[in-house]
Amino acid sequence: MPWVDSGQFPRVNEVQTGLRDARAGLERHRSAIDRLNVFPVPDGDTGSNMLATLSAGVNALDQLGDRVRPDWYRTITKATLLGARGNSGVILSQILQAVLSALSCDVPIEEAWHRALVEGSQAATNAVLSPKPGTMLSVIAAGASVGLAPIEVSLKAMRRALENTPEQLEVLKRAGVVDSGGAGLIVFFEALASALGVTVESEGVYPWLERADELTDAVLPDLSTVELESAGSSEMRFEVMFSLESAPQQVEAMKTVWSGIGDSIVVVGAEGLYRCHIHTNEIGPAIEAGIQAGGVHDISVTDLLHQIDEVAWVRDGLSAPETARVSQRTGVVAVAAGAGVARLFKSFGVESVVVGGQGRNPSIQELIDAVHSTNAEAVLLLPNNSNIQAAAQSVVSLVDKAVEIIPTVNVLEGFSALMAFDPESDLSVNRAQMTEAARRVSWGEVTTAVRAGSYEFGEFLAGSFIGLSADGIVVAGEALDAVVIELVDALVDADAEIVTLLVGEGVDSSLVTTITEQLERRYPHMTVEVHHGDQPLYPFLVGVE
Repeated sequence: MPWVDSGQFPRVNEVQTGLRDARAGLERHRSAIDRLNVFPVPDGDTGSNMLATLSAGVNALDQLGDRVRPDWYRTITKATLLGARGNSGVILSQILQAVLSALSCDVPIEEAWHRALVEGSQAATNAVLSPKPGTMLSVIAAGASVGLAPIEVSLKAMRRALENTPEQLEVLKRAGVVDSGGAGLIVFFEALASALGVTVESEGVYPWLERADELTDAVLPDLSTVELESAGSSEMRFEVMFSLESAPQQVEAMKTVWSGIGDSIVVVGAEGLYRCHIHTNEIGPAIEAGIQAGGVHDISVTDLLHQIDEVAWVRDGLSAPETARVSQRTGVVAVAAGAGVARLFKSFGVESVVVGGQGRNPSIQELIDAVHSTNAEAVLLLPNNSNIQAAAQSVVSLVDKAVEIIPTVNVLEGFSALMAFDPESDLSVNRAQMTEAARRVSWGEVTTAVRAGSYEFGEFLAGSFIGLSADGIVVAGEALDAVVIELVDALVDADAEIVTLLVGEGVDSSLVTTITEQLERRYPHMTVEVHHGDQPLYPFLVGVE
């Protein structure tokens, strides 16, 4: 039900209609915007993130009903911020705040619109640590640059800027796409302009979104309901974890014993201190093997018959039951995709795990709830994904605890960072040590291409396996084992000592064995560690330290 304008927010009914229409537009074009992701991975999620972000604001608007006050838009901007997902969602929430603030001014519509674009552009730029041309920032900046002009002129400028994004970013040009965030932004602004009475040229499906539908021959999965039910296919009943002070040779001997009595074995550490994890039916022998190897402390045994309960609290972003929690100086919140990844983080001392990652970015509110759930004076937050960095950074000013962000862009960086975590040290010391530890890892990801494409060394088809690193796509092929091996080859350098494989859900164990044996023969001087992360869509995550 529209609110009767009291004069304190001119055009209020039109703006509210515009927000709802923009949400409908993003919902209609979400899949196409997702497909514009620069890399042809199955979890491009720009459209999904922008839709979820704007939906949070529109839902808050709907809940206001007849109780709408003159400052209703502040409620909407706050809800949008807390619901923001991914970098594109955070940027959109900042733009929306500036837009609604500007449109609330009792000035002619073209002046209010121009102010909205100028202030929105500035807010968007401030939300990004390293602004780049060829992104949604360029699109809104183009609209702002036309000055005080008819709204149609600014819309045309933004469209031209979107079409020009491939000329500003080589990766877009090589992929044959325009910037996905910029595309979503035009859907938003054109819906808002139309509700304000502006005649918008484009009708129906936009040409670049129509082309996006043709970019893929593969079916894009719906990640909105991805949870952690893939955990725990093991027949082992107990999870045993402890810290171990030992020498490398004794640790290897313990791992040999463990290989005969359990699975999901994780032994990580350096300089005589290790964190050890195993699923087993032999609690006594598992702990005894550790005692034989050196000094054991912080022993934890969990009955995996209660796995359903464990999955539930991980999925819901909760931490351990209150009865099991001990207050500490510094706690850790980590984002994890996959039940195995979540269990590994727990074994490292992470107090609160938030379900998320590529394709399922948590909202700012979910991160805030996780921070509040920790039983610590201060919190270290590990996003473990570049697309969660902006949302994580927003948490710092929205909670009443001291929070530091460890800028991890991959779960393997997260694991490495946690090796340097000291719960009794202060935030600044932990941040420095953990950030340095994370940077010692070269990482890669293997997934399936959802559309045909090309990279520096050739071309690939939809359905091919592709290996990505921080430098982009570095290998592609039809055989999963070959792609994993070539990706490791691309990551290994003269100083490399450890190769870590994080195995995704549904990967055949015989294939894991084949890849492990090939790597051990190829790199006899290096240690190859295999952990089961159960992460969706990425059969292998690779780390080289």
